[in-house]
Amino acid sequence: MTTETSEITEARRLRVWALAQALKSHGYAVEVAESDPLLSVPAAFGSPVVVRCDQRAVCGGELWFAFPGGGAIAAADDAHMADVVVAVKGKLAAQADG
Repeated sequence: MTTETSEITEARRLRVWALAQALKSHGYAVEVAESDPLLSVPAAFGSPVVVRCDQRAVCGGELWFAFPGGGAIAAADDAHMADVVVAVKGKLAAQADG
C-alpha cells in the first residue's frame, strides 16, 4: 500500500511539473510547491491562481487538475494539458477584470 501511495504521489508531482512547463512556455511565472502536488501562478490583481493534482473518485481514481475547493478542470494527462492552460488563463483574466 505504501508503494502504491508513493507511486501516486510521484505521478501527481510529475503532472504538476508538466503543467508548470506548459504554463512557463506561455510566459507565465509559476511556483511549484515542494511538499504538495500543487502550483501557483502569481496574478497581477488578486490572489495567485492555484491548481492541484489529485485523484478524482468519480473518475475511478484518475488524476485530475482542480482549483482549490474542488473545481475540477480536466484529466491530468497530455491530451488535456491545453485545456488546463486555458482554464488558468481564464481565471487570471477574470481576476484582472475584477
